[in-house]
Amino acid sequence: MPPLPWRTKLPASPHQEYLVMASRLPLRSHRTIPRFLGLTMSVARQLEGTSGLVGYRLLAQPMRKTFWTLSAWTDRDALDAFVRTMPHLAVMGKLRTQMGPTRFTTWMAPGSALPIAWDDAMERLRRVPAPEGPASR
Repeated sequence: MPPLPWRTKLPASPHQEYLVMASRLPLRSHRTIPRFLGLTMSVARQLEGTSGLVGYRLLAQPMRKTFWTLSAWTDRDALDAFVRTMPHLAVMGKLRTQMGPTRFTTWMAPGSALPIAWDDAMERLRRVPAPEGPASR
């Protein structure tokens, strides 16, 4: 499945620093994929109206039961507000038991570096220690 292209929501200033967030979301079962994709669509609709979002993309590897997200935000407050708002908040609860060990990382990047390449994001995620327990979020 090809990666979704970067979707710009706010123009990035080349010299301004933005918060970048990458995630690796593994599913426990292939049977969960249709539900995961349906819930992901509700979160994508939420992203379209979210303030402070500079841009985002998704990479789906359904045969590996793994999904990746990559987004850039004006600041930590904007990202935190998105995470705590519906439907994202509800989706996290609905999928928690169906997820393998998730990984998240954030870093600062200048607007001139956006959009971030998948290789860079995945390398940063590989350096994050594996979480303990069924899911980290």
